Amino acid sequence: MATKEIYDVKLQVRVENGSSTSGKTAYKNINVTQVKLGATDDELLAAGQAIGNLQANPLSGVRLVNSYDLSGD
Repeated sequence: MATKEIYDVKLQVRVENGSSTSGKTAYKNINVTQVKLGATDDELLAAGQAIGNLQANPLSGVRLVNSYDLSGD
């Protein structure tokens, strides 16, 4: 059976960044790397919101990107 072990966590903060040529809202992603592996979801959300609040444009959302190593036992 395969097992997975997390080795990297990235936080992606999305803020609105004006409009595209078609009139849709454009977004800017701010990527935060080297996030503590043991951080809770609440801590990560709070950090993402704090980073978003430092931006001139409104916060659109916070994403979590996890990377895993897979191995077979």
